[in-house]
Amino acid sequence: MTNTSGSVLVVGGGIGGMQAALDLADSGFKVHMIQRESSIGGTMVMLDKTFPTGDCSMCMISPKMVEVGRHPNIEIHPLSEVTRLDGSPGNFTAVIHQKALYVDPAKCTGCGSCEEKCPKKVPSEFEQGLTHRKAIHALFSQAVPSTRVIDPTQCIYLTKGKCRACEKVCTAGAILFDDTDKEFTLNAGAVILAPGLDRHDPTAHQELGYGRWPNVVSSLQFERILSASGPFQGQITRPADGSHPKKIAWLHCVGSRDPHNGNPWCSSVCCMYTTKQAVIAKEHDSSVEPTIFYMDMRAFGKDFDRYIERAKTDYGVRYIRAMISDVRETAEDGNLTLRYERPDGTLVSESFDMVVLSVGLQPRKDAAAFAQTFGIDTDPMLFPKTSSFCPVASSRPGVYVTGSYQSPKDIPETVAQGSAVAGAAMALLSEARGTEITTRSLPPETVSADDEPRAGVFVCHCGVNIAQTVDVKSVAEIASDIEGVAHAEDLVYACAQDSQEIIRQRIAEKGLNRVVVASCTPRTHEPLFRETIRAAGLNPYLFELADIREQCSWCHMGQGEEATRKAKELVSMSIEKSLRLMPVATASVPVTPRALVVGGGVAGLTCAISLADQGYGVDLVEKETQPGGLLAGVSTSWDGGDVADFLRERLEQVAIHERITVHAATEVETSEGYVGNFTTTLTDGSTVEHGAVVMATGGTWHEPTSFLYGEDPRAMILRDIETSLAEHPPEDHEQFLFIQCAESRCEPRNYCSRICCQESVKHAVAIKKATPKAHVTILYREMRTYGMREMLYAEARDLGVLFVHYSLENMPELTPLPAGIEVRLNDEMAGFPIRFVVQRLILAAGLNPHPATGEMAKKYKLTTNSDGFLLEAHVKLKPVDFPSEGYYVAGLAHAPKNLDETISQALSAAGRAGVLLSKKELAVSGAVAKHNRELCMSCLACVRNCPYGAPFIDTDGKVSHNEVKCVGCGICAGVCPAKAFQVNSFKDDQIAAMIDAAAPGKMVNGEQ
Repeated sequence: MTNTSGSVLVVGGGIGGMQAALDLADSGFKVHMIQRESSIGGTMVMLDKTFPTGDCSMCMISPKMVEVGRHPNIEIHPLSEVTRLDGSPGNFTAVIHQKALYVDPAKCTGCGSCEEKCPKKVPSEFEQGLTHRKAIHALFSQAVPSTRVIDPTQCIYLTKGKCRACEKVCTAGAILFDDTDKEFTLNAGAVILAPGLDRHDPTAHQELGYGRWPNVVSSLQFERILSASGPFQGQITRPADGSHPKKIAWLHCVGSRDPHNGNPWCSSVCCMYTTKQAVIAKEHDSSVEPTIFYMDMRAFGKDFDRYIERAKTDYGVRYIRAMISDVRETAEDGNLTLRYERPDGTLVSESFDMVVLSVGLQPRKDAAAFAQTFGIDTDPMLFPKTSSFCPVASSRPGVYVTGSYQSPKDIPETVAQGSAVAGAAMALLSEARGTEITTRSLPPETVSADDEPRAGVFVCHCGVNIAQTVDVKSVAEIASDIEGVAHAEDLVYACAQDSQEIIRQRIAEKGLNRVVVASCTPRTHEPLFRETIRAAGLNPYLFELADIREQCSWCHMGQGEEATRKAKELVSMSIEKSLRLMPVATASVPVTPRALVVGGGVAGLTCAISLADQGYGVDLVEKETQPGGLLAGVSTSWDGGDVADFLRERLEQVAIHERITVHAATEVETSEGYVGNFTTTLTDGSTVEHGAVVMATGGTWHEPTSFLYGEDPRAMILRDIETSLAEHPPEDHEQFLFIQCAESRCEPRNYCSRICCQESVKHAVAIKKATPKAHVTILYREMRTYGMREMLYAEARDLGVLFVHYSLENMPELTPLPAGIEVRLNDEMAGFPIRFVVQRLILAAGLNPHPATGEMAKKYKLTTNSDGFLLEAHVKLKPVDFPSEGYYVAGLAHAPKNLDETISQALSAAGRAGVLLSKKELAVSGAVAKHNRELCMSCLACVRNCPYGAPFIDTDGKVSHNEVKCVGCGICAGVCPAKAFQVNSFKDDQIAAMIDAAAPGKMVNGEQ
């Protein structure tokens, strides 16, 4: 490639686009983000909370938005669209059309005075029409960029030549009424398309009353009703009369799985977001009685089934398997009547105060024109044309697709694909890395150890996550009375960009040299706040976070007085600790630009190739003699792709790649080191030095101990059906029975294996196509053919495959007979017992984590969940990272998943590892133990107890300490009898001050 550009064009600023942009910018590429709205954030910023953790959506995405907004190598172009794309991979030219902002972003301070004074109100698109915005506005209060924009179709001056109220109150002189649309060009080496999807318009279903009955709302409207920053401040409110609804019904599949009056596909997210809304509604108002009407409960993700069970048992959510054909309003009270059929055939009419329509996802209205602009092909449903083997590659080389634009998906898959497309772009443009970036400059640190501490305390409402239980203002008031506190205030969302700017301003205005934030978990937010105070000239370790969400509002929900008292104590303790914090100097270590990939299945192979294409050396360790994993026994994908041919290509690529070394029939023996510098010894005797580790240990097929498996040769698992059909093709009138969830979704394997429904349906379709007179029946608990797999399910029904529902209370009885296996069960739909004899019984028993996964977890000190799958750092925002830096996960080691999802996650792990390996050196955390050799007696207690090998016996026979290996766990400080170890930010005097603050008699609640 010649004249390769070091820039990447990212079209779309939702969570997937942001993840791609951050990975690329952190890896040495310039990013231009094209966003058609005035702010980045996408759909996620409209959500109240996320499933299955219940985390505040804005709390999770705000740090990402702030990071994107302040990154020196990401340039956001709001109100912009690409109108033309020319060129080829490595050297594209894009023509950008940007609408007039009518506000100068260089002058606008985001104060909001103009918005307050603007007299023109129009329905708010962000709030889904539930309230109004002004003609000059920010999309939402935490918008990035925070610059206000003027809607020229609504502005009184721009439409009628009168008003100019905003100009009169803008002290910054930022209003530009003579602003015009702009057109400019950008050069980029690669293009990433992440525009997201639209939501189905429920007005197409007049029978359900949307747009007719005011108490029928869409699911996104209900998210805004739940949100603390929404039109009702988190109070569950009926739009018609402002009352609090008690009985709320959710209707599934509005616009999804409906080829006649909607879309034929499943939107993949509705079942779970509906359950989340029901749970959160109950948390907001304990009197709420939630009912969910559904067809199939598609809880196919990691720990999703347990979330559903918790909704039933802990929150009293009622699930009714029924389709609602119409909604009728009672004129006197605005209530809504639903009619449905019980399993016994009884018709029921039930009244509800409010109905929520769970609307699905669909391509944007301009999807065809959008694809044409970028020169990519689409499928008949206007999704970009991709394949299971290359899920992020479009039909045009150098143009990649990601997130829900590629197909409907949840946040973790969107984030993973964001890193996946970043990794693909890194591989394409590796030679241009670092050619177009700018280096961030920070102000000098101004605080010394001799300065008198002046603490600033900022207490976060976190929407209603904290403020619903904790009296936030009183916590801030108490903090202001503590000696050493120079300033205290409360903020709605402390992690939002506007709040970050407030913190920086207060540091400058008040001369603050210590900062305490009382908000949510430091696990996700501490890095953001540290970066903020560093940008204000403070050492980042002069910061303390008091977690009053997890430790107060969440665990003491409904106990406002107790939670507030505890929050005051925690904040007081954090303040006392902060006053004793000292600046911490950090060092840097070089990074070994090589990766170790453990596991040679499709995830490991894909990850290794991607990393090698990015320019890094890879050692691929596979315990079997031949790589390939479970894919070696599969011939076709669910959508007809040639899996065997794909696997052959992957194995050939790995075998001939000059940067990949394969260690077959080999395992990891020992490993030591730290992020960027690991040393691993393998059982083949070789020693590998590497900077990152990717765990791709795969999974195994579960072999049941029931359902006649192992007793009758006619009973087999999904793994064996292809071989069986090849050896004995189906015959006319032969009976096949697939039993879904065989020993799955019940203890001790209470999880969905994700692949079983589609694989059973795939084989059922193949049997019916090969032998139309064969009889195929599928016994199912829930049919989880999510996403585009729904069309395969529809095809199976059209071909005559029978689907019969069963439950754990109505298990099939199997009896071996000479003519076949007799099956007896009660048909729950028909209401009477059925009996038939099958010649082949196929058990969809699912997948288990590979035994090697647990072994590797112990060797690398990683964590697994209760099912034995590796536990990621954050279920939503860090789906391939581990809490320990330098480790990444891909494929079945993480959780059961389909082939395309495994490939996406493998590319994601390669993208994330590529970010790390692109750095020549890595800053070492300052949160480490400091060793005083003068106090040390070399008793070796620290050496024996440290799990990371940081203390060691030096050449002089005495103990020394490798701070690079240290993770700051504090074990050494706890066991050292001489107090020779002290952990930065957790020194004895700091801990003692916290204990004193919590002791009885301390002023923590306004009284002695």
